[in-house]
This record gives sequence, structure tokens and C-alpha cells, in this order.
Amino acid sequence: MDVSLLPLSKFNGNELESHLEYLRKTRNSSKQFMTRSQDNITPEMQKNWYKNLEDNFIPYVFIGSEHGVIFYPIGYGTILIENNSAFLTGVIDESVRGKGFGKKLFSSLIDESKKMCNSTLLEVLTTNQVAQSLYKSLGFAEVSKTDKVITMELS
Repeated sequence: MDVSLLPLSKFNGNELESHLEYLRKTRNSSKQFMTRSQDNITPEMQKNWYKNLEDNFIPYVFIGSEHGVIFYPIGYGTILIENNSAFLTGVIDESVRGKGFGKKLFSSLIDESKKMCNSTLLEVLTTNQVAQSLYKSLGFAEVSKTDKVITMELS
């Protein structure tokens, strides 16, 4: 399967609505891994979120393709730009976890972030050992830690 990281800004109409609904459902099904808000997101909240996005926040849909003709989302990612640093977030669909797509998603997000900023950061729950291992394999190192959240920076 080939994969592509595409900014949501490339879509409009029904295709955009479909991707936004996918992001909402995927985020809600993975909310236990979120480092900030673990609240459930409603369709109305999702629409308002997208409508009011600031220029420094870029959402992406992670698309899988087979045989060059079948395209479907398998995850999403975001980049928040603050003080010349890129802050990454990403989620892989539950149905395709454990197949290396998380590494591909975050590698793509890192490539995008390097085009925009000098440093790349992310947060991970202290209890999420799988994600911590992934991030370390990509070159992230811990820069701070609370009882619940580790902040990591790309070396």
C-alpha cells in the first residue's frame, strides 16, 4: 500500500466533509491517547473547529492507496507552528495499527515540519509505551516530563 499525507486545505465540498468526519471519528476512537483534551468531539464541534482554524495550525489526512485507484484515509496528523517550532500530533486508524503506518505518518509529518520550522516537538502520555518507542526510533528525545505527559523533541 502506498501512503500520502495531504493537507485538508486541498479538499472542498463533500470530500472535505467526508475527511472531517473521518478525523472526528478517528480522534474520538483514540481519545484515550490524547495528551490535552480527551473529550468527545461532536459533528458540530468538528465543523466549528475547522471553520475557525488559525493559519499556524495545519491538519492533514493520511491516505492509503492500492493499485493506484483505491484511495481511503488511514489516519490523520496535525502541525501547530509556534515560536519557530512545529508541534506534531497524529493518529492511525485502529484497523491498520501495528503495520508500520504510524512510522510512515510521523516521518511524513517530520518532513513537512522541517520545511516550516527549526525544531519539531510532540507530546505523549507517560503510559503510552508503544508511541514512545516509535518516537524514539524516529529520533525524538525527552525534553520534559510531568506525571502524565512527556514532551519530546526531534534531535
